[in-house]
Amino acid sequence: MRKKQDNTDRIRIKQKKGTWLRFIKLFPKCRLPWLFLGIYIILEIGVINIGVNETEYTAQLFAGDTSPALLARLIGVIILNLVGSNILIFMKNFTSARINRNMRKVVLGKVLRLPMTFFKDENPREAIYRIVNNSIVIDSTIMLFIIPVFTAAYKAFTVFTKVFKYDWRLSVILLAFIPIQILIAFIFGRLNFSVSERSAAVTASLTQRLAELVTNIPLAKAFAKEKKETENGEELTSRLYKLSIKGSWLDQFKDFSNTFVDLAQSVIIVVVGVVLLGGGSITVKSWIAFFMFSSVFSGAITELLMYWNNIKIIQGGGDKVAEIMNAPEENRSGEPCENMSGSLKVENVRFGYSDDKTVFSDLSCEFKDNCVTALLGESGCGKTTLVNILTRLYSPQEGKITVEGKDIHGFALEDYRNQFAVVSQSSMLFSGTVRENVCYGNGEVSDEIFYGALKKAGAFDFVMKLPDKENSVLEEYGGNLSGGQRQRLAVARALISKAHYLILDEPAASMDAIASAELMEILKEAASNRCMIIIAHTPSVIPMANRVVIIEDGTVTAQGDAEELKKTNAFLHEFIEGSV
Repeated sequence: MRKKQDNTDRIRIKQKKGTWLRFIKLFPKCRLPWLFLGIYIILEIGVINIGVNETEYTAQLFAGDTSPALLARLIGVIILNLVGSNILIFMKNFTSARINRNMRKVVLGKVLRLPMTFFKDENPREAIYRIVNNSIVIDSTIMLFIIPVFTAAYKAFTVFTKVFKYDWRLSVILLAFIPIQILIAFIFGRLNFSVSERSAAVTASLTQRLAELVTNIPLAKAFAKEKKETENGEELTSRLYKLSIKGSWLDQFKDFSNTFVDLAQSVIIVVVGVVLLGGGSITVKSWIAFFMFSSVFSGAITELLMYWNNIKIIQGGGDKVAEIMNAPEENRSGEPCENMSGSLKVENVRFGYSDDKTVFSDLSCEFKDNCVTALLGESGCGKTTLVNILTRLYSPQEGKITVEGKDIHGFALEDYRNQFAVVSQSSMLFSGTVRENVCYGNGEVSDEIFYGALKKAGAFDFVMKLPDKENSVLEEYGGNLSGGQRQRLAVARALISKAHYLILDEPAASMDAIASAELMEILKEAASNRCMIIIAHTPSVIPMANRVVIIEDGTVTAQGDAEELKKTNAFLHEFIEGSV
């Protein structure tokens, strides 16, 4: 396994197909601060022109011109260069901050609109890394590549027009070395892309691993796996270290290659210049000016080609962001359905998370309105998958689900999902106040409704004992509450909801027998004039159910009146007796 991982970390010159196209498609999706970018470019060009004048005046000074007028102009451009450079740095930082802010908003919004199928291949914690770190790719591209390339090209052209006036033969020597510099930039740019791409992937994996470890650290300690987890972390950090070293070696070799080329170019220019100077083809003043400008020109070309290296590094980190931004989104259009009601009818549904993993081959059932339906089946039979299809987190490959004869995929997605309130077995809470969690998704809620929901869910007493009552801040995932307390808050959230369809996955799983019985009565009351589906793992749910749907081997083997099925269905009989 280790050998295979090391192979994936090898640097490569060959690049994945479509990288440039995916990268370019990022730009129209980000709101760019065009005004500030324009101001920054104008300032950059102004500072370049000031720098060219400073070089020209300095060359005249070195050639023997010490007139007061020249000294005044030189001091003036030095001061202007200093002031302009500082303003330029401020504008660069300010513009970068605005681009990063906009891009993170765009990437976050995009992630929230992606279908669940995307997250089958993209770990959510890796997506966090993409949002926080790799989303700076647009800023880096604009501020470290596009604008610098434009300004460096402008600088190189401006300087070359100056040096060409002094001697065309020396100017040809400057041009002759450009292909060699381009070749060096191309090779090392491709290699740096490979390193950057692998570094981003390993860093994302390390972020994911650390997030999981911090969340589950009690489990790691309980099973005395500190040493094993340390080894896992060390493997990833070791890979990241090796990639960092590879990147450093690449930079060293690149710098050495560029230095060697610059040295060879300078030697040739000096030799040819001395010959021309001795033959009287150029003056000392022209020779000094040319030599100073040639250094500026070579620096501009090196700078220009360095940005190719930058864009390859940026691409390595931005390729995953491009995949996120170019991924197809959920279809959110459709018929409005703010007050939907009616039975949910599942007709001949075939579904699988992948081509080789079919969950349902031909599933049909009905969840009747104004009714409590218990959804039963052995663990792994597809109960939760069916709920995910009902709530349109996933779409079936074949078949359809209808409400009063209308296909649910014809309704606007946001409106449709607002008709559902789901209480999962592992209650989902955010870090925030108790009130924010209970009211999540329900907008503004009056105190009367809020406290009423807490009391019905049996959460009022323990919430009032918290330091700041309903304004007490919960830890991540509600870590400072017990499992039963988290479950009660989730139930209270569902009770506040105006959703017509309530789906509960063993809502009393973390409660004792007395609390469970009380909750069943509350839910029975809440089910009035609604469609309630309860995924049952224990027989305690059956007494409040009017109907039962049983899934076995990816298909519905029985459905109907609960009392009748108790007498005729062997699976239900065994389930009630506790033998399933």
